[in-house]
Amino acid sequence: MKTRWSWIRSSPLTIRKLVILWAISMFLAWVILVAGWHTAKRELTNHGNQIFENILILGKVRELELAVLGYTREELLWHATYSDSEHQEHHASGNQKPHGSEHQKAEVYQKRRDEYLQTAERIVADSDSYVTTAKTRQLWAQVREGLGYFREHSELCVHDALETEEQRGEDLQARVSRLQQQYKCDMGDLLYAMKRLQRTASTWAALLSAGSAVLLVGGSLGVIRRMIRPVLALTETAAAFGAGDFSTRTPVPHDDEMGALARTFNNMAVDIADREKNRLQFVAMVVHDLKNPLLAIEMASCLLRQSVANEQQRTSYVDAIGTEVKRLRGIVRDLTDDIQVTTGRLSVRKTQVDLAALVRQLVQTPAEAFSSHKIVLQLSEECFVLGDAERIERVVQNLVSNAVKYSAPGTRVTVRVEAKEQLAVLSVSDEGPGIGEEDLRVLFQPFGRGRSADAFAEGTGMGLHIVKQIVEAHGGRIEVQSEVGRGSTFRVSLPLA
Repeated sequence: MKTRWSWIRSSPLTIRKLVILWAISMFLAWVILVAGWHTAKRELTNHGNQIFENILILGKVRELELAVLGYTREELLWHATYSDSEHQEHHASGNQKPHGSEHQKAEVYQKRRDEYLQTAERIVADSDSYVTTAKTRQLWAQVREGLGYFREHSELCVHDALETEEQRGEDLQARVSRLQQQYKCDMGDLLYAMKRLQRTASTWAALLSAGSAVLLVGGSLGVIRRMIRPVLALTETAAAFGAGDFSTRTPVPHDDEMGALARTFNNMAVDIADREKNRLQFVAMVVHDLKNPLLAIEMASCLLRQSVANEQQRTSYVDAIGTEVKRLRGIVRDLTDDIQVTTGRLSVRKTQVDLAALVRQLVQTPAEAFSSHKIVLQLSEECFVLGDAERIERVVQNLVSNAVKYSAPGTRVTVRVEAKEQLAVLSVSDEGPGIGEEDLRVLFQPFGRGRSADAFAEGTGMGLHIVKQIVEAHGGRIEVQSEVGRGSTFRVSLPLA
């Protein structure tokens, strides 16, 4: 059923496209795998760096916690040294400082307290470099606020009651503990994120590896299926063809490179089969052509022996023998030329030849051979070429005789010789039935007689093939222009001397 999209014609999936798609898929899978690996590695590195930083920060927070504990302890020891009553007596008597060993202990406690407070303040002063989240920033601010209270009382030398100092110290320790706990929670989140990222990366790597394996196996099987089967079928067909089965053909499973190879093989098989058929027909025709002249020569010889007294009959029999011998000589010459062309031993003895004079002599001398047609000569004054006169004569005879043979009696055959652009051009035109496109493709091949040629005249199919080889041996070319029902023109171009 036709659809609205039936006009779209998708191009066939050739082996080249299949391999390209396969390679692109494998490359994309590899790129995704590498990109994912680099991304996971970068994220894991970032998380690792953050965990390392949190460990260092936890060390600082632990140091801060110890400093706060030390400050609180020294403050409590100072309070334990002086009771409230003694403290009041010292104030009443105007002495702000204790005497003797108590005075020394107070100074020691106060000095240690100030050292712990300075350590805590130094850590808090660098807290900006330890801030990782808004929550930790808020907790650092609370710790800084608590230390600010202790610094203010330390500078004013003001000591609150023991319970108040304990409460203040516990509150600051609680703030530091919350800060420490927050960093531990952040580190736990980072560790969880790292584990989840590792699981995700492992899952993606496994999926991509499995996908790459599927692509590799599937692509390999696809390429093997698209190549091995046609190759095996082609091998089997070639073996059968080589064994003599000229009718066998290889299947064309797909419209791809292997399909093109199969079509080429089938076309070659058709061409070879046709040539073999033509060869057999040629052999049969040669046998027939040799048989008739030999029979005629034998009969003429017998009659010649029996008619010694009649001179006229003797002459006619001798002429018949000469005619048949000439036919035999022509067949032998065709076979000899065919062998020389096939083996590449076509000899050419080049001399300066006047092509116009040669054509005039050949066409006008045996006038009786072309008496059934109107031979029109259009020749230039002189047209010299460098070639073998005997071979060129063979070309002219073949073209003119074919024009006469394959056109109706009484029609015109035009033979033209002219010089054009450093070339001598010989053209022979007839008013025959013309040549079809299929016949034109095999016209210059060995035994290349067209399908319609047998309806007009007999022949071996070797003439034009030999003519083409002779022309090309002289460095020229032969062309044909023909239209069915309007005649044909054969044009030979040879370099001027």
